[in-house]
This record gives sequence, C-alpha cells and structure tokens, in this order.
Amino acid sequence: MAEPFICSIELSKTDGVTVIVKDEDAKITQTVAMNGKTVTITVKKGDDKTSTITQDAESLVLKVVGEQTSTITQKHDQVVVKCKAFSVDAETVSIKSEKDSTHEAGGKMTVTSTKDMALSSSAKLSASSASEMKLESSAALTASATGDAKISGANTTVEASAKLALKGGAAADMSAGKISIAGTMKADLTAPLTTVGEDVTTVKGTLVKVSGSLVKLG
Repeated sequence: MAEPFICSIELSKTDGVTVIVKDEDAKITQTVAMNGKTVTITVKKGDDKTSTITQDAESLVLKVVGEQTSTITQKHDQVVVKCKAFSVDAETVSIKSEKDSTHEAGGKMTVTSTKDMALSSSAKLSASSASEMKLESSAALTASATGDAKISGANTTVEASAKLALKGGAAADMSAGKISIAGTMKADLTAPLTTVGEDVTTVKGTLVKVSGSLVKLG
C-alpha cells in the first residue's frame, strides 16, 4: 500500500491559488502556484534539488538546481540556454541563421567528420592562429587562387620527397641577398636566351665545357 500524501489547496485574494502535494517519506514537494500573472510549477527533493517551470504571458523559464544550475529561457524573439554541459545527439543536425553566427570556446574547440567536410564562404574567408598552425592531408593537397597567391614567413621551406616543380606562366623571379642552387647529381640551367652573372662571375669545376655555334668570352 502506497504511503499517503499530504495535499493542500491555498486560496488567497492576493497570492491566487496554490496546490501543494507532499511525500514526506521521499522528501518530495510538488507545488503549482497561480497568481493571476504567473504560473509556477515546482518540484523539490530534499534541500538541494529543485526543478521549476515559470510561465507568464511573455516568457517561459525552465530551471533545474542541483550541484549545478541550468536554465532555459524562451521569449517571443529569443531562446537562451545556460548550463555546464550542452549535448545534442541526433541523426541529422541543421543550424541556420539569417544573419551573423558566432561560435566561441573558452577552451579547446574540435570539429571532426568521418566523411567529407566542406568549408566555404560567398565573401572573404580568414583563418588565423596566435600559435602554430598546421595544414595536413593524408592524400592530395591543392591550394589555388584566381588572383594573387602569397606565402611568407621568417623562414619558408618548400620540400618534396619526390619531385618538386616550380613554374610561372609568364615569368618566374627568385631574388635574395644570397642564392644557392645545388644538385646532388645534376643541375641544368637552360633557356633559348640565357644570361649568367653581372659584375663578378665565377664558373669552376674539375672539367668545364663551353660549347655552341657561337661562343663569345670577354
């Protein structure tokens, strides 16, 4: 046989109607209060666990209090969720905003996908980091621009484990205070018209060969 409840109804000209149901053995108290403006439903267990639904003509507030406190506030133009941890588990998730969207994390932020991932913008796209930044692909990697493309850094290294190809459609320029070109097997410098040196030019080797239909020295 279930333990009896303590039930009461309080009527007041100033506070409205209050319905109270108590389970003293479980230390649970359920309260429904209506004061003409606000309806409040409260479930309290012990001294440290409470859930409350507060509703009026302009808002609906759901509040749960325990070791932490979480609230959901809904108005005609916004919904605000405040909690320690927020989790969504669904087969498909779609989020859309007609105007600006902001995602901010005070700690680490991770975005992963087990399949294809696309990041695109109809306007400008910027990515920056206050510390190291890494871009890596286990397959092919392509970076292209219909306008100018620029890579800069205090020290810049372009390295290929197999073949490295540098190509310019109209011109290719390489300039620095000092330039070194070295090949462990062979180095070729070829063009229909080739100019080497300006003020002081040194060509040396165990065997130096200069050939052509017309050769001019000096």
